[in-house]
Amino acid sequence: MKLREFIGGVLPTLQRELVCERCGERFVCGASLSGCWCAEIQLSDAARAQLRQQYRDCLCRKCMEAAAGDSAQAPT
Repeated sequence: MKLREFIGGVLPTLQRELVCERCGERFVCGASLSGCWCAEIQLSDAARAQLRQQYRDCLCRKCMEAAAGDSAQAPT
């Protein structure tokens, strides 16, 4: 675990500024000990696994919501 990740978990006010790998937009990842907004988005386990394989880091909220919509429409 990197020191920055550890500190980010201990200090919930420390946020990471990122660029979404899917759309290129800048956003702030607000993950902390209390959780993250991305946990609010309903994705199947398969969809989450696919996103983890495709991308190395967090996606912006808009792209996570789009992925949730795509996985809801995918045939089971």
